[in-house]
Amino acid sequence: MTAAAAVHEVADGVFACEQPDGPRLVRQVVIAGDEAALVVDTGLPGAPADGILPVLERLGVPPIILLTHPDGDHVAGTAEVLAAHPGAWMLGGAADLPLLGDPRRAIRERYARFSQADDVPFTDEMERRALVRFGDPFPTPAAAGDGTPIDLGGRRVTLLATPGHSPGHTAAWLADDGVLAAADAAMGRAIHDRDGRGYIPPMYAPPATYQDTVARVAALPIRLLLTGHEPVMDETGAAGFLAESAAACERLGALTAAALAEGPATLLGLCARVHAAYGDLPDDRVRDLALTIDGHLGDLVAARRAIVEDGPPRVFRVAP
Repeated sequence: MTAAAAVHEVADGVFACEQPDGPRLVRQVVIAGDEAALVVDTGLPGAPADGILPVLERLGVPPIILLTHPDGDHVAGTAEVLAAHPGAWMLGGAADLPLLGDPRRAIRERYARFSQADDVPFTDEMERRALVRFGDPFPTPAAAGDGTPIDLGGRRVTLLATPGHSPGHTAAWLADDGVLAAADAAMGRAIHDRDGRGYIPPMYAPPATYQDTVARVAALPIRLLLTGHEPVMDETGAAGFLAESAAACERLGALTAAALAEGPATLLGLCARVHAAYGDLPDDRVRDLALTIDGHLGDLVAARRAIVEDGPPRVFRVAP
């Protein structure tokens, strides 16, 4: 294990495998049973060798892999885990399956989504970096239905549909222990760096779906919340974080409407206005707001409070 990586047993048989990803933390979770272990996400390339694989070797049980959503920092180590454990059962949310295991499609439909109809840049260099971060392709997982039980032998985990950050985002709920491996189901006010500063804004769409997920998670009797990037949270910390997630979504909706009221603008232009008003985010994170702002704009268009002119790039304005 490298000095930069760490494994913590945060509850009985629940292991948080953590590595640095630039200034932030990235986490995978291993939940141990007598007969199998549930691996929740596989991290970036190389991450399994420093976390998941040593834990599985120590446990001596085969893995079941849950991929919470199709982003490189959550799935790129999958081929490495499969190389060590061929034939491991893999699961992912049904709506995300076309992107899981297909890095180029995932990059095209998530990372470069707004580079054609809009003015949100996605350069060749960004694509090359994303491909490296996605690691090697892997087989498509089986569909994980909402409420699917996973029997690990003496321990039961329930898979929960938690869409918003992605359409098929799925979390793992260990009810007997009150532990939720939530990945990016809720994102607080921002994903923070390891010093607690805002780093990446909440990314979700549509807003109502994300709010429903936050409310569903908040209704669980959580004693330990394990997200993909934040410090481990106890009951009090989880409640505050989830309230902050809901409030951030409301605020971003209001800021989108206010930005539009300043005058017609492209999606990137509106992202820049919201970024400035939101505060506490790095200057180079304007484009990361595109998914979220597009979702809130969709609500405004549906409510006939905004109109959109076809592009490229699209231009949004207040409805007359």
